[in-house]
Amino acid sequence: MTSSFQLGPGLIATSIAAILLEILIPLGLGWLVARRLGVSWRYFAYGALIFGLFQIISRIPLVQITQALIAPQLQASRPLLLAWVTLLALTAGLFEEFGRYVGYRWLMRHEPKTWDKAVMYGLGHGGIESMLLIAGLSALTLVQLIALAQTDLSTLPLTPEQRAQVAQQLAEIAAQPAWAGLAGVWERVWAMMFHVAMSVLVLQVFRRGSLRWLWLAIGAHALLDWVVAALPLLVPLSGSARLLVSEGLVMLAGLCGLWLIMRLRDQPAATPSTPDAGV
Repeated sequence: MTSSFQLGPGLIATSIAAILLEILIPLGLGWLVARRLGVSWRYFAYGALIFGLFQIISRIPLVQITQALIAPQLQASRPLLLAWVTLLALTAGLFEEFGRYVGYRWLMRHEPKTWDKAVMYGLGHGGIESMLLIAGLSALTLVQLIALAQTDLSTLPLTPEQRAQVAQQLAEIAAQPAWAGLAGVWERVWAMMFHVAMSVLVLQVFRRGSLRWLWLAIGAHALLDWVVAALPLLVPLSGSARLLVSEGLVMLAGLCGLWLIMRLRDQPAATPSTPDAGV
């Protein structure tokens, strides 16, 4: 079975543009915040470090290993797959938001925790995800797809059923409109707004002296991840419709995040003298 799909030049071009933008936009937003708010890039680095520690180094490898071990069971059982998606959403919320808390608690331990710093901190968190995970994986996927377009699928060490499944997946990718390559950029812009909002939300733990803000951030993050991942399992969508619904949900979360960012700007601390006390 030879490869019967071809990536259109428009889709390749927009995919390359998306990869570049997913790297440049976080840096551009960081530069804008540093210039307008006078915040050090150190807080961008703090956000990137926390994401690296609590996602790239810890959670993601654990998820990949576990998923590889239970892959046959997940494919055979939709209820089990939905339970797995729920667990992924919960662990994402726990790891990322607790990580933000740790960053505030230890990396900024002996300094005032302000809204301006929280914005830059959130950009670093969401920015490194965009630059490393999204742009990096997109680049790798694009290279693989271009290679597969020139490959005879019959030479791959796959069963006939697996070859047919791969061929179907490749055909669906090739059928995407050229603008689909830029969908990831649209999602990242709103996802970064959500990350900033979560950083501002966790900041309230220290500004207002209550851990309930941390649990609120964990719940909001887990809910968004669950809805985006579970909806395709619950509602049959395909092609552009599935892509548009997913990006629309992230955009809605980003818009809510923007409202939250501005709503919590410059709120007075609950305990001005010792904002970390008791938390």
